[in-house]
Amino acid sequence: MTNQAIAQRRSQAVTRAAASVHPISPARAQGSYVWDADGKKYLDFSSGIAVMNIGHSHPRVVEAVTQQVQTLQHLCFAVGMHEGYVELAERLNTLAPGDGPKRTFLANSGAEAVENAVKIARMATGRQGIVAFTHAFHGRTHMALSLTAKAHPYKAPFAPRAAEIYRAEYPYCYRCPFGGAGADGSCCQHGADRIKEQVATVIGEDQVAAFLIEPIAGEGGFIPAPASFLRALREFASEIGALWIDDEVQAGMGRTGAWWAVDHHGLVPDLITSAKALSSGFPLSAVVGHADIMDIPAPGNLGTTFGGNPAAVAAALATINVIEEEGLLERATLIGERFTAMLTSLSQDLPEIGDVRGKGAMIGIEFIKDEAGTPHKQAVERAVDHAREDGLLLLPTGTHGNVIRLLPPLNLSDSEIEEGLGKLEATIRAAVAEPVAVA
Repeated sequence: MTNQAIAQRRSQAVTRAAASVHPISPARAQGSYVWDADGKKYLDFSSGIAVMNIGHSHPRVVEAVTQQVQTLQHLCFAVGMHEGYVELAERLNTLAPGDGPKRTFLANSGAEAVENAVKIARMATGRQGIVAFTHAFHGRTHMALSLTAKAHPYKAPFAPRAAEIYRAEYPYCYRCPFGGAGADGSCCQHGADRIKEQVATVIGEDQVAAFLIEPIAGEGGFIPAPASFLRALREFASEIGALWIDDEVQAGMGRTGAWWAVDHHGLVPDLITSAKALSSGFPLSAVVGHADIMDIPAPGNLGTTFGGNPAAVAAALATINVIEEEGLLERATLIGERFTAMLTSLSQDLPEIGDVRGKGAMIGIEFIKDEAGTPHKQAVERAVDHAREDGLLLLPTGTHGNVIRLLPPLNLSDSEIEEGLGKLEATIRAAVAEPVAVA
């Protein structure tokens, strides 16, 4: 069946509220490529929104899942916990930042991981206040949606939202909300001081259960938080008896060239959330944290029917093995260096590229219309469309919709890197060559 025929059926069967960036129907995927229902081939730089970090249908994952479903598909850990769940918890406890004993809870999605992390933090501290940040995305369920920052299309229609959620400024260095004091770190230190004042005067230091932050804001525009800011936040949380929840749903599992984005800074959160690439396309998420915190909830306080499903766990274990054994942390770093070098060079020629940023194979390209930095959403829309026509799948992101996010598989071959570099440069040049439409 063709893309058009499937689209027609979709219009009659699927709510219009469930949107897709691309008007295609994926029919097959292997490695770094996707084929649609019309047979067209695409180099996939979306990775299912940072899910397929080791590429599509990796043989190790396929084999592990096939063997698992032939033995045990599901029972629910509330009935009895299978060995794979325990093994994955052991692996994640080892991979999570910091020394000392840790514990893991498995759920289904990033939003569910965030919600459970909030529950754990509130029980552990006996407090209710959660400080989240501008440009944040933490999911679409009720609590996660309340923590998410972007109003449209995510949260504006859905009220009332969860209580005791407070919003602090994210350290968006390209569009510094703290006055742009310079690259010496003083700007972000000012931001940390502002948060301290906000907590003291608006919330109360003894009322904050946790600070929840993405070390690289994903949907907000692939914005890396500087180490100095994260370090100050870590210290402040400890000082007032609050927890630091590190949301690594999009940035984790090797995407940045380390298992977790905070590993680049040598920082240790109290709780860390993981999902997306954790299980290569199977529904699974995790909350990992210090044992003395994770063991505070009583038996039955946390639970889920499908969380830790045996097939998803098998996929996760295989994924971790592939990342380790194929050296994909190092490969992610190399990919990031290659694309950042090309884009940085291109930005010298194209003033519409306002900023190139990220870590490893998690790269954002921010487009602007003028020297004032006016967001250029049209350029991103054109680039996404042009790239698709040229056989490259890209995704937009950013609070203002003016950022292209690059999320290639971490096991891109050298020839695929060259293909991606060529297609991306041609796409960007074509997108910015068109005149800016007058509103």
